[in-house]
Amino acid sequence: MISIAGLIGGVMGIYLGWLNYRLLLGFMEAAINKGKERNPAEKSWVELAEPTIRKVIFTLTIIGIPIIGYLAGASIAP
Repeated sequence: MISIAGLIGGVMGIYLGWLNYRLLLGFMEAAINKGKERNPAEKSWVELAEPTIRKVIFTLTIIGIPIIGYLAGASIAP
């Protein structure tokens, strides 16, 4: 059965996950731009691994945090 408190926790988790997602992508873009400023001819490891890092960030923040929020909400108020 679906818990109302769990749904509230999940919605809060989606919002917090979205905020974290945007924040982490900004940090990644800053690292890429900093590497390009230092040496424009050479790609940094962050730039080379960008697609994988984006997938990991998306999975952990947009999918993982809402699940944790739902489970926390459902366990607090059954």
